Amino acid sequence: MLGSTRTSGQVHRIGAGASVEGTVRFSGRLEVDGVVTGAVIADPAEASELVIGAKGRVQGQIDAAMVVISGVVEGPIRAGLRLDILAGARVDGDISYQDLQIQHGAVVEGALRPIESEQVALKLVANSRT
Repeated sequence: MLGSTRTSGQVHRIGAGASVEGTVRFSGRLEVDGVVTGAVIADPAEASELVIGAKGRVQGQIDAAMVVISGVVEGPIRAGLRLDILAGARVDGDISYQDLQIQHGAVVEGALRPIESEQVALKLVANSRT
């Protein structure tokens, strides 16, 4: 499955051919290659990563720290840290993110809303000497 391994801990999978209805709650990493009809929500107290494979589909709300999408999402997404929408992915829903990457060839229909960070913004200042 395509995605990064930024989180430690358990890896959970909803494999190709599997279909889940209802709210899915997880901690660690969840890989979806099947279909989820319902919300997918990560434990907010832990680092979490949701990876939706090229044949994966989620029809419902997503809330996780890091989200990587290669498949289809129909519903709102909240990525507290990072959202990667890869080439060939399709997203139909509003997106809230802190860091966003959309690759060429991905389709996104919905509003993009950055999450306000409490971190101090980095400013680059040129050092000029005369």
